[in-house]
Amino acid sequence: PSSSSSSKAPGPDLSFAKVTHMLPKYQKRVMAEARRILSEEGKRDAERGGYTFELLDKDGLAKWRVTLSDLNPDGALAKDLAKFNLPLTIDLELSLPGNFPMEPPFARVLYPQLQSGFVFSRGGICFEPLTTKGWVPSMTLPSLAIAIKGIIDFGGVRVAGVGDRANRRIPQYTEEGARKDHASIV
Repeated sequence: PSSSSSSKAPGPDLSFAKVTHMLPKYQKRVMAEARRILSEEGKRDAERGGYTFELLDKDGLAKWRVTLSDLNPDGALAKDLAKFNLPLTIDLELSLPGNFPMEPPFARVLYPQLQSGFVFSRGGICFEPLTTKGWVPSMTLPSLAIAIKGIIDFGGVRVAGVGDRANRRIPQYTEEGARKDHASIV
């Protein structure tokens, strides 16, 4: 038997990514994160962890949609989602800065409209791991997704509105507005 018969299946093809102009730490880390998240093993881990990732920025690998699922069925958030006849999921967006992993990602809620806890009026999310002081460069994006899921699911967050159901969009939730929310806190 040859040694190649026991080798792993190749990882996801990331040849479309154009990160060579970015800092070396960014290139290495973001490519590793993307390979892991988009691999079959990464997808299985995500399913078990109650989240999924969708790459939104294929050039720089810097923007991801994260869908949180498997919310606490007995929690106020799940009950609110059911009351509004919404699926038990929350859509987020993670944006990686050019100095990632030395700086934290920026996170915001996309859908539905949430209030209270660590979610601000324009969808910005702010809690210690998303601040320069609290960010740990070794934290992976899946670990961050799980942490955000915990603070949203168990942090007193409630549904405040449904916006555009068909497109799963809240008109007043813009990236610019969410960044202003975040900047006013940190």
